[in-house]
Amino acid sequence: METIIDQSCLRSLLIEQIPEARNEFGALPGEASVYTTLHKLCEVTSVLAHQNRFKAVKHCLLAAEELLTHAEPKISNAVCTIYVYYISLLLDKRDSRAEVIHYMLPLALRTEYRRQLTTSLP
Repeated sequence: METIIDQSCLRSLLIEQIPEARNEFGALPGEASVYTTLHKLCEVTSVLAHQNRFKAVKHCLLAAEELLTHAEPKISNAVCTIYVYYISLLLDKRDSRAEVIHYMLPLALRTEYRRQLTTSLP
């Protein structure tokens, strides 16, 4: 049986999966909400993308996919509403960074991105 990621191990998972941002996630207070933590993940992803550190961006995307597929429903829903939305803002810029990020999107994130994109069409 798979382990379900809950709020108590959210920060430690991100610290473990994204070593390039260990200090940023470690600086979050222990009682930080899921939304605060995911906003920090969005910020870290954006900064790393603007620094062209795509290996680290891939770590962020894989961590987000892990949360989307293996976390408790509250966290998965937050990934859908916060992280996928934020990634869509990066992808909508249509620059070379957006192309690289789109290419690196893991399957679950890509599927959720497409689902949100098609449901928002008139």
